[in-house]
Amino acid sequence: MAVAALDPEILEELRTGCAANAIPTVLDDLSLILDREYLTAGGDVPSTTAVWVGRLRRIGRAKLNVWGLSALVDDAQLLISELVTNGFRHGSGDQITFRLVIGTGLLLLEVDDGSPARPQLRDAGPDSLSGRGLFLVDAIASSWGVSPDGTRTWCTLKAPEKKRRSE
Repeated sequence: MAVAALDPEILEELRTGCAANAIPTVLDDLSLILDREYLTAGGDVPSTTAVWVGRLRRIGRAKLNVWGLSALVDDAQLLISELVTNGFRHGSGDQITFRLVIGTGLLLLEVDDGSPARPQLRDAGPDSLSGRGLFLVDAIASSWGVSPDGTRTWCTLKAPEKKRRSE
């Protein structure tokens, strides 16, 4: 996919996450559309969510390993879990779209859940069973944000710099 096809807000984030004035080269762009009605029809919504989160984590791990970015796998899998789970729990659209863009020096994860309600970073109490997802995204990701219409939540991870060989 050409860099120009990326959302302008996300493209700007990719720009600021890389070296000054350098637009990263998109190496891989994966978009998966999950039909909420099909996925949850006649099934237990939490277990369906867990199945799809697990699948997307495995896909993300495979893509990162193919591109030599295994150092990002653990963080990316946690971020995938949080973003996709929030999409299932709080989304209002018929579909959830998961997007993983691997660029030179940067990884972009994005979930479009169709809900215009903007996610809020909150402070969950020590006994709370939920409410820490966005807190984890904020702590782990290089940056994160929400589209102006509130439907897409995204985050980035910077790829580790390649060590140069001694000459």
